[in-house]
Amino acid sequence: MNSKKAVYIVAGLILVAGAFIYFIFSPFKSAPISPKRIAILTASDLQLQGVDGIKAGLKELGHKEGDDILTEIKNPKGDRELTKTMAREIVAAAPDLIVSVSTSASSAVRDANKDAQIPVVAVDVGNFKELGIENIQRPGGFMTAVVVDNVPAAPKRMEILKTLLPNMKKIGILVNDKHVSYDEILRAHEDGAQKLGIEILWFKVAKKEEIAPVMQKLVAAKPDAFMTTSEATISGNAPLIAPALKAAKIPSIDFNIERGVSSGYLMVYGIPRFEVGKQGARIIDKVLNGASPGEIPVEFASVLRLEINAQLARELGISIPENLLLQANKIYQE
Repeated sequence: MNSKKAVYIVAGLILVAGAFIYFIFSPFKSAPISPKRIAILTASDLQLQGVDGIKAGLKELGHKEGDDILTEIKNPKGDRELTKTMAREIVAAAPDLIVSVSTSASSAVRDANKDAQIPVVAVDVGNFKELGIENIQRPGGFMTAVVVDNVPAAPKRMEILKTLLPNMKKIGILVNDKHVSYDEILRAHEDGAQKLGIEILWFKVAKKEEIAPVMQKLVAAKPDAFMTTSEATISGNAPLIAPALKAAKIPSIDFNIERGVSSGYLMVYGIPRFEVGKQGARIIDKVLNGASPGEIPVEFASVLRLEINAQLARELGISIPENLLLQANKIYQE
């Protein structure tokens, strides 16, 4: 090898080594992007379908778990005090975003987050005013929401029962008077009952252990029909409620599309939580991209579905009117 060629080779090696050193130690190179941490708080297992919808929606919008987002789910399984504790733990961990799924979870997050002001997207909430939101177009503060119409739809559920049972005079309803939306639940149901000329027999339950004895009292009162209300203690304990209604041949309607008919209720009229979750994902995406929740209008999810258990109707000796069958999105024959 001649000396000139050797010089070229050495110079080339020096240039390559210099470029490598510059790449490694350059202060101008892009730092790796840390994934945004999203803490999700539910009220019970019932909201897990909504969480699945959130995850599916974020994936469709191009977000990837472990790449640009990291999600952590806390589920108190219907324990209201644990819900509050978990909300405080989430705020203390200082995630980039909190997603609260249900009114009770969102209320707990609102209280725990007053000082920290971490951005919050509340999904599947029934009462936005309980969260301190007065202006739905410009919520202000650290929270926006996707609101469901399960409580306002209560009069429609009564109408469905009245269509099924034209001579209905009394309806039995379980309610938790500790729920954050208790007053709204009472108003919505009483307004619907007054318009239909029926009487509500209220039965209060605040914890799981109270359900069985209260159901004995409800059955003894012999209501013409039964409705559930939107609350985790009631929603999450259908096995303690539906069998007693079936044994007493009391027709029922629930609002949980995910569980209603399969839990043993005759009918269900509500909003699919998976779709509500996907709607919430679109708002979450905006916040992840820098938008302030206080500047994002509150959205409403109102696509309600009616499902009927025709097999249970036969067992109860009830004939489903044709016009009600035509309204149903799904009819279960077995």
